[in-house]
Amino acid sequence: MRFWGIFPKIALLSSIYAATAFYLNKALNARFLSLPGPGLVTISIGLALWFICYLQVSRAYSEGKLLTKGCYSKVRHPIYSIWGFLILPGFSLVIGGFMLFLPLVYWLSVMKFIGEEERALEERFGDEWREYKERTPRFVPRH
Repeated sequence: MRFWGIFPKIALLSSIYAATAFYLNKALNARFLSLPGPGLVTISIGLALWFICYLQVSRAYSEGKLLTKGCYSKVRHPIYSIWGFLILPGFSLVIGGFMLFLPLVYWLSVMKFIGEEERALEERFGDEWREYKERTPRFVPRH
């Protein structure tokens, strides 16, 4: 599996939904539950955390190592978690309307494809991945 993992598949499905939501918002004049202030704060926090995780995983990937420290010591897929719990919900709050369902579409996509990425990691890292998988939750930290 390449560096980007399942992200292109998730991005495609999420982008199709986002375009549809933009259209529906405009066509139906849907402006319900738009909270730009909290949305922008959530996006900002998410982007900062994403950048930290991205730097960590990029370095490990270029060295051919399984990253189990830093962001990756708390959850196995922190970048997907950050997008799904902070960045996309924040974006959805800024836009409002039908965009509020974007995080749901995102998570359904992640859950559909995450097995592919985890199988590739297990194939590449073997027992090291299996041990990491046993002690580290997938998306939400235990404590």
